[in-house]
Amino acid sequence: MTDTKAGRVVILGVGNLLLGDEGVGVHVARRLAQVELPEGVEVIEAGTMPTEALGPVGDIARLVIVDAVAADGPPGAVYRLPVSVAANTDAELSLHEFTLAEALAEWRLRGLEADRIVIIGVQPHKVEWSTELSPQVEANLPKIVDTAIAEAIAERTRTDDSQ
Repeated sequence: MTDTKAGRVVILGVGNLLLGDEGVGVHVARRLAQVELPEGVEVIEAGTMPTEALGPVGDIARLVIVDAVAADGPPGAVYRLPVSVAANTDAELSLHEFTLAEALAEWRLRGLEADRIVIIGVQPHKVEWSTELSPQVEANLPKIVDTAIAEAIAERTRTDDSQ
């Protein structure tokens, strides 16, 4: 088990704000920027350039990625995706120009192990020109925010409890 106290804990909001629900990760990052986060948790608004926005990854103990995913579920559904599914280059989960598989491959080359990554995927309703979320996704923002925070601190909590 990775010692999460030794590194950064990052929630990375990914997506394109100009395409409605495709920007859900960025909307979540902006919401998180307005609340008091647990100690040691940072939020990065990555837009459509997550590898560049994240910067060095060697010191990351836990990375929680929030992004829109095409999972064929009901609009606003929230999924905790295994890295193995997102790392599959045949999976078409991402809705923007980079694929999640490409970002994960780059981070692994730079030293970020898969066991330190959690993906929170949100099923979009509308991916079209708009800076607003659909009512279905907007209604689930509090749940998505809570899920991201819970995932960010989950490993730290388990590590603290075992000592």
